[in-house]
Amino acid sequence: MELRKLFYDTVMRIYNDRLAFETLYGEVLNGLDDRDKRRFINLVNIFFRNFNYIEKFLAEKVEKNIPEQDIKTAILILCAGTEYFYLDSSTDYSVVNEYVEISKKVLGERKSKYINAILRKMTAETMTEEDKSSKKALYSSHPQWVTDRLIEEYGKPVTEDIYRFNQTIPPVYARANRIKNSREDLAAELESEGVETAEVEYFGDFLEIKSGNVIGSKAFEEGRFYIQDPSHSLPVLLLSPKKNEKILDLCCAPGGKSSYIQELTGNKARLWLNDISQKKRVLIKQNFKRLGLTFEKLTFQEAQKYQDFIEFDKILIDAPCTGSGNFRRHPESRWNKSEEMISELTKLQLSILRRAAVYVKKNGYIVYSTCSIFKDENSAIVNAFLKLEEDFAIDPAAEPLLERFRNPDGSYSVIPGIHGHEGAYAVRLKRVR
Repeated sequence: MELRKLFYDTVMRIYNDRLAFETLYGEVLNGLDDRDKRRFINLVNIFFRNFNYIEKFLAEKVEKNIPEQDIKTAILILCAGTEYFYLDSSTDYSVVNEYVEISKKVLGERKSKYINAILRKMTAETMTEEDKSSKKALYSSHPQWVTDRLIEEYGKPVTEDIYRFNQTIPPVYARANRIKNSREDLAAELESEGVETAEVEYFGDFLEIKSGNVIGSKAFEEGRFYIQDPSHSLPVLLLSPKKNEKILDLCCAPGGKSSYIQELTGNKARLWLNDISQKKRVLIKQNFKRLGLTFEKLTFQEAQKYQDFIEFDKILIDAPCTGSGNFRRHPESRWNKSEEMISELTKLQLSILRRAAVYVKKNGYIVYSTCSIFKDENSAIVNAFLKLEEDFAIDPAAEPLLERFRNPDGSYSVIPGIHGHEGAYAVRLKRVR
């Protein structure tokens, strides 16, 4: 019962406080063995991928008043439904008995009788694979405002492809650290440690982890790779960093993209790092130390108010965004965002981009990127910037392997469901005068 109570409590915290699940890892995973960690993480992610559909399914099949219950009651029922319908290893009696016991503690004896009745009715129902992959299930897996926006921007068929992609379990990817080994050498080392890998097409430094405990490997301890989705390397590849260039990563935490800059340059770029969060200081430094990389300076300023006495050859902006391209890997973020947030985010994104323009040299470059697939956060921001800053123009990078991601205007997009990776956007802007 302890794991199920932790599951329920964690879902409540994420839902009520709009938290990112990963921010709770250090707290909620403490004391769990590897098997329970995997099960727990799986439960929480499955919940946020499917709870809206489970609610509709149960309201139709079992109890029409579930959506009208108080939030504690509804979420407890949906936690039980998540485990019962989506985890084959759960048995009828344990699901019912343990969630009823949890309800006694958090809801009281009277409410537990209602929970007991609902859950016993639930175990008489079957949710087929056809049910889980139906259009009803797909369109219930995201908030209505997301659906409306994606259909408007991409059309219904592409939206359905995106939703099918988002309902799958994301693989783990390892980016080979060029300073310490090639992708081929890393694959061989991981294989010797019992980790099965496969090369990732179009992204020459990446391996997909097929099986095995890659985080527990000796190769991880030695800094021979960094865990990162391949699409998130797109802005660094467009930046095309070179040795001795002065480069600023304006929104750098946790250091994944900036560390790749150093890996591509043999640790020879003159790299400045900045992020708004001082709390991430230790994480950034730990990542660079493990990978055997260096940087010139680390500051913690608001990106839109950044100040320094240096002009840079290149600036990377991985802008704060809705994260709509990462709704597969972070399913809770579908429900932690709102359409109202977009207008505030776009103001911030444009102000950060304009601030960067102050610090880039003539003939220098800014790469603006997000992990969003909403055009308001991507092409619309770039178009607004170019109208205000006439000294800049889009510079289409000549990257043959990335050609499949190139847009007609010279920017680049990775679209989930089309390209087979988490969503990303990047554009290279050159200061022409």
